[in-house]
Amino acid sequence: MKKITPSQVKKSALIKKVILLFFLCSACMVVFLDITWSYRTFASGMGTRLAQAVIAYHVVLLLGMVAVGIGLGHWVDRMIVKKKSIFSSPNKGSWTEVFMKLWGHESIGDENTPLEIDAVPEPNPDAPEPFELLDLPARRGRKPTFPLERWLPIAVQWENRDPIRDAFTLGELICEHLGTNSDGSPIVSEQTYYSTWRSRAIAEIRSRTKSKISNAHRAAEKDSK
Repeated sequence: MKKITPSQVKKSALIKKVILLFFLCSACMVVFLDITWSYRTFASGMGTRLAQAVIAYHVVLLLGMVAVGIGLGHWVDRMIVKKKSIFSSPNKGSWTEVFMKLWGHESIGDENTPLEIDAVPEPNPDAPEPFELLDLPARRGRKPTFPLERWLPIAVQWENRDPIRDAFTLGELICEHLGTNSDGSPIVSEQTYYSTWRSRAIAEIRSRTKSKISNAHRAAEKDSK
């Protein structure tokens, strides 16, 4: 059985819609021309009022035929879905199959037809059993870790940046001070900075600043004495 890709299904459905729209417009045009011609014929021979009555009867008859056609189409569709009568097991390439495809039932066919399955690779005798795989330890790459000292210059530049003049990004700072992956991305994500190292770095910077100020005051007091 030949596989049908989604693009082929969409293209086929579009073609069927165009064909259906063409026949619908053609039928409406034929009906309109028929009613117009009939009205002029009856009006010229029997008068306007009688022509209007005949055309009204004609329109009612056409609407009845449309309703019958819709009901018949629904009945045929139900027969195809339930695989009744000639639609139970159509032969390959028969008119029944063509009619069913035009009706929009691509997958309907004989139940005894074997379904196509993808090729299954041959088992590898050297491969571990599925249950053995569950017992294997998870292998994860070792995440790079850097001390707080490495994050301090990143925090100083990033927190003191001028959004108007400075065009660098946090990722560029991380790449400059910590390194990059093989694809050029930062070796540590920006989210790690905000979730783990930002608060620690700011606290350490403030602590060192206070210590420097305190040492400066002590030195000034000693000089004054």
